Amino acid sequence: MFRGTRLVVDWHNFGYSILALKLGADHPMVKISKVYEKVLGRAASANFTVTNAMAKVLRSGMAIRTPVLTLHDRPAELYQPLTDSERIAFLQKYPPLAEHFNSIIDRKMRLVVSSTSWTADEDFDLLLDALCSYTASATSSHPQLPELAVVITGKGPLKQHYLDKIKKLDAGDALEMVNIYTDWLSFEDYALLLGSADLGVSLHTSSSGVDLPMKVVDMFGAALPVAGWSKYAAWPELVTENVNGKGFNSAEGLADILRELFDPESKHLMRLRDGARAESKQRWSSEWDPVAGKLFGVVQ
Repeated sequence: MFRGTRLVVDWHNFGYSILALKLGADHPMVKISKVYEKVLGRAASANFTVTNAMAKVLRSGMAIRTPVLTLHDRPAELYQPLTDSERIAFLQKYPPLAEHFNSIIDRKMRLVVSSTSWTADEDFDLLLDALCSYTASATSSHPQLPELAVVITGKGPLKQHYLDKIKKLDAGDALEMVNIYTDWLSFEDYALLLGSADLGVSLHTSSSGVDLPMKVVDMFGAALPVAGWSKYAAWPELVTENVNGKGFNSAEGLADILRELFDPESKHLMRLRDGARAESKQRWSSEWDPVAGKLFGVVQ
């Protein structure tokens, strides 16, 4: 390389797998992109990957012989567990939830947060179907279940489509036990929202099957337990089932999780919260220093 410069590639996903979502796996541009990434990876002096599953693909599928090192993502320092007083202070001043403040603090209403890009690669219909199923149970066979306040953050092309669908479901009482709010927050307020919530929901489906959603990393940083789509190889590297979160593969699977965790007699949510709080202690210094720091020679 020119001037002795070495190339290190930090892989968070495969570009060709994302492109394939739009063009299809057999499209010429997808195949060209895959070859380009393979050549780039082989030319690098070293490669970082966000999961062991991704590292395996680089070593076997792309036949990369230079070092391939797993460097798991960790949350920014902005994402931290909140004290009770910090949680109360945020919920008191957060406009969408002001009318529900007392109910949330008294646990008569549970706060759920999901972040989405409002695009086709996240199945938002799945979340709506699960919330409708929860409502059906809470108004019949499971009357002990609390109401839910669900805050959806993010921007994207399908947002208005789903807002219209939510409005229709509301009009028909299909979401009688659910209050849905959409918002776009500053990084600081988003971190406070995560720290104030009872459960985070991830709809990330993974185009490659070997990447991981940063949104879950952020949720763990705030000590927020997670329910997430888990039908891909790398999921167990981030979430330990029944310790800091739970996985689902269908709308009814998510509905079952909501019913289980929010049953007033269940202690499961508290156990998941403890697990998420333990996970929140995993920070960049503990991940970066022994992997990247050692490679770059800045840590012995």
